[in-house]
Amino acid sequence: MTFSFTLVLGLFLLAPGLAAFAGLYHGSKLGRVETTPPPPGSVLALLIVTIAAMVAHLAGALLFWLQDAVCASASCFRVGYEPNVYVALFEVMLAKGQVTGAQVVAILSTLVLLTALAFVSARCVVGEKALKGMLYGWLADVAIGENRGEAVLAYVVSDVQEDGTVVGYEGVVANMTTNAEKEITSILLDSCEIFYLRVSQRGVARRKADRDSDIGQLYLDRSHIRNVAFERVKFVDDDGGAVGG
Repeated sequence: MTFSFTLVLGLFLLAPGLAAFAGLYHGSKLGRVETTPPPPGSVLALLIVTIAAMVAHLAGALLFWLQDAVCASASCFRVGYEPNVYVALFEVMLAKGQVTGAQVVAILSTLVLLTALAFVSARCVVGEKALKGMLYGWLADVAIGENRGEAVLAYVVSDVQEDGTVVGYEGVVANMTTNAEKEITSILLDSCEIFYLRVSQRGVARRKADRDSDIGQLYLDRSHIRNVAFERVKFVDDDGGAVGG
């Protein structure tokens, strides 16, 4: 496979956008819920990468423009090459000049810095509720997040059934994974209780299984999950206040 200069340059210029995309999903893990980012070729992924790269390069170009403006009216440290890396890039692309070794270092250093700043900035802004809703959809409402004194209960209806009786599980969500389409692929429950659902002509009746103790942890993959319901609960202390509040 042969990589052309244009392709390599394009990847370099998209690096801040890719870093922002990684920062968004790395910094927005919703508590114990882990989800797969959208495919790289999806509209959402391309939109995030493109806009983030444009914003990063716009910020970089503005800084160099301010530098040129300041140096035009004040005394600045002079170098033997074009310090504005964007001007140097356009000159090379338009075959109007040659890039020097110092300019290569300056260009790559600028791209590395912008990429690092894009990643950090994305991690910082992802805490916004609206942004989490855009990235994770319905998962943002059921995730534990950073709230102390709260948990999410899951009521899982399994595929185990016989003569109209279905086995279900109730427990605290310890970990849950989803794919890029936000479909649950696995769930891990803490302090799990087993219950039975009896379906008859009168309706659906629930009965708790007779056990001396709860199941410490229970793992279920998507092949054994038929339906899941979630409930956010807040723990309170003896005085009626929220724990950790």
